Amino acid sequence: CFFMYMLLLGSIKSFGILYSEILLTTDNGAGSTALIGSSAGFIQSLTGPFSIFLAVRFSFRSVCLLGGVFLCLGYVTSALIHNVLYWYLTYSVIAGFGYGLAYVPCTTLINYYFERNRALANGIVLSASGVGGFLFPHIYRFLLDRYALSGAMIILGGVMLNICVAASFLRQPLEFTGSQSSTNKTGKSQEVPKTCRELVFRKFCVCGSDVLRDLRFLFISMAFCLTALSYSAYFYTFPSFLESENVGKSTTVFIFSLTGVCEIFARVAMGWFTDLRILSPTCIYGICMVVSGVATLAVPLLHQTTIYYIYAVIVGIFPGSFYALMSVIILETIALKNLPSAFAIITIFIAVFSLLGIPCLGWIEDLTKSWDNVFFITGVLQLLAAMVAFSVSRCFDTNTSDNDIVIEQGKAEAADDKLLGGEKEAGIE
Repeated sequence: CFFMYMLLLGSIKSFGILYSEILLTTDNGAGSTALIGSSAGFIQSLTGPFSIFLAVRFSFRSVCLLGGVFLCLGYVTSALIHNVLYWYLTYSVIAGFGYGLAYVPCTTLINYYFERNRALANGIVLSASGVGGFLFPHIYRFLLDRYALSGAMIILGGVMLNICVAASFLRQPLEFTGSQSSTNKTGKSQEVPKTCRELVFRKFCVCGSDVLRDLRFLFISMAFCLTALSYSAYFYTFPSFLESENVGKSTTVFIFSLTGVCEIFARVAMGWFTDLRILSPTCIYGICMVVSGVATLAVPLLHQTTIYYIYAVIVGIFPGSFYALMSVIILETIALKNLPSAFAIITIFIAVFSLLGIPCLGWIEDLTKSWDNVFFITGVLQLLAAMVAFSVSRCFDTNTSDNDIVIEQGKAEAADDKLLGGEKEAGIE
């Protein structure tokens, strides 16, 4: 999961390097070019429910393998076309579909193998985003300077195919295996794969409606959407902003990669601190958004290279930790058995916000010929996300104890055992 997440998030975050290169080498506007990346994100999120259903129905391994193939295909076909407008098909649709197949199963799977240290486990896995965020901008810049846009995309397609290597090590959680057995009166083991498959499918289908009826979940989803839009905008707009400030390409890549370095340590540290339960995960998330929002508002007011370095570090530490806290915060409002559907629903919400929001930020730059207003807007969005998070944390009781989770899982498993007519194997370390 770590290696796969490094490849996925490293390439997603480095689209800003491609974005600035496309703007320099073509006559595409900032808004329409940004739409390529945001459309890929929309397809990725739209594929989320489909991919998690396939992962439950078949296996997490096979779905992620298929995602790696589609990603390679999307990158290579993008290299073979000369009109960047066709990237809406090759990159946005084909590669976006590959991202969706691999991303949601990868981020969901780890939660089924940890309970008490779940936040730390997520932090370690998601710190791979920082590794990718540090390495991939340098890789992208080197390949673009050496082989131009087409050659770079071919090589990157081969790099993305390594997702299949990582996916081959994934193992299906016991909750979703279809080979569980029941014991009859004679002591003989009887395989009941069809019944288990039907049970998992029924659970997966009904939990979506349960999640959407939870008011706390809807509020925190709104905060996540605001954060995801403003956080994604950083990777789209900050390299181009630095280019407009005449910082230089090498300095731009270095500043940009600082965010990835900070994420490596910040996500692990954030997961460790969250597991201490000094503050609730939702409260920690709100504090992170306040710090990030204030820093984002300060950038267009100061216009100093030193501030850009500091801002890159702040983004890596505070909003960059949002994804490490995401699963833990969700599990404060819903049961573990509903996590796959809840995660898929949130990715759809985020996709709609990103699809509409990121191109709008590019069009604002087209109209005003300045990136300053983009920073003002994203800073306000982060502060709004903090307000929603603090409201949820204060107004609702979101502290679900580990005992409550275990009791709820025990009741669900007991009901499953009764339905299957035998003993069911289950285990979460």
